[in-house]
Amino acid sequence: MIVLGTRFLSARQELFTSTAVALPVMAHARCPVVVVREWEHALEEEPFLMVGVDGSTAAQAAVDFAFEEAELRRARLRAVSVWQRPLLGVLDEEAALRECREMLYEAVAGRKESHPDVALHHEVMTGHPVEVLVRESRHALALVTGTRGLGGFPGMLLGSVSQGALHHAHCPIVTVPHPDGRS
Repeated sequence: MIVLGTRFLSARQELFTSTAVALPVMAHARCPVVVVREWEHALEEEPFLMVGVDGSTAAQAAVDFAFEEAELRRARLRAVSVWQRPLLGVLDEEAALRECREMLYEAVAGRKESHPDVALHHEVMTGHPVEVLVRESRHALALVTGTRGLGGFPGMLLGSVSQGALHHAHCPIVTVPHPDGRS
């Protein structure tokens, strides 16, 4: 694991200054990367970690990591999937949300048995994934996301949700690389 401390930089500063380290490290690391901001944030009485789940293999690695860390810290785990309404609308929003719930349950299936002390809470929310995850993780120990590792510039490697969380979250961010080491 790589742990970085960082000053709060705007998205523009993070991308266009020589002091920007977090984004390229997160995009290219072959191990989990934790980025801790300089400010403290308020935690809830009952600590929790939050993991963003989108059904990808990168999200599966993030779920595994989040379970392990929640168990080590005796914390709850909030597994969150965010459904974003398409621009052109959807015929059956309830069916789309049901499909998202099924994907979320499948993504965490079997892990509760290997981590019986972790209290797991599933949540499907509606909105923009970055906005929802950042808002909901305000009091979290950390927000865990996967990285896609598909190639291209660091922002493309990292993915828009991980990159958005890096710039806006008020808790430490953990990115977990693609399981086959592509990043």
